Amino acid sequence: MIGVAADSSEQDVAAEFFELFKTPWEFHQDGGQYDVLICTRLQVPPNAAKLVLLYGTEAMEHDTESGVSAKLRRGGGMLVYEGRRIPIYGELATFSGNWFAPVVEENTEEPAAFASSSDNKTVWRIGYNLFKEARHLLQAGQPAANAGIATLELHIALLRDLITRSGIPVVEIPPVPGGYNFIACLTHDIDHPVLRNHCCDRTMVGFLFRATVGTVADVCRGRKSFRNLRVNWAAALRLPFIYLGMAKDF
Repeated sequence: MIGVAADSSEQDVAAEFFELFKTPWEFHQDGGQYDVLICTRLQVPPNAAKLVLLYGTEAMEHDTESGVSAKLRRGGGMLVYEGRRIPIYGELATFSGNWFAPVVEENTEEPAAFASSSDNKTVWRIGYNLFKEARHLLQAGQPAANAGIATLELHIALLRDLITRSGIPVVEIPPVPGGYNFIACLTHDIDHPVLRNHCCDRTMVGFLFRATVGTVADVCRGRKSFRNLRVNWAAALRLPFIYLGMAKDF
């Protein structure tokens, strides 16, 4: 089970994030038993989790205990993780140190994440706020230059990898059936369910044009049959009676 310690202002987007990362989770509760704790607060709640992931750019007590300092970059930046680029749109922090880091800032190659272990607990410190980044992606979107980067999926992939590399299995509902690369969903929409609601407006005029002139043109091009022509012209002729309530609104 994953416990999430987030500020109240982040809880809505945290819930939306886990609609995409479909794995068991809940907001942190005192006394709760969690395998993983994700925290975006400055104060980490007491916990017995085997793995703690601390997201944020402000200095944390953990930084001091680990003997590192954080460098704040207010303009965001580009991270590199296993050869994949992850844009950061909010604040970004990089950390001092020469240890191996799986996530680095692209231009400076400074670590944007580091791990420490003690007493059978592993703590990952990640230099951005996961849920603020998710909110930006869901509400504002990305610039065209980054349109080819599946940024939110990469945030999920990074989180998933940090969990599994710590030896904790993830029970997850995949977005596609097992053994397949993608899934297709066929849908349709109904723009105007009630024609009586549209009197002498563009919707009514458009209907009349498509049912009469448009259908004749389609018959001439071989796109529709004479049966279609009869049905559509009959519908157009019933239009006045529909507005009078004397005919069924088709």
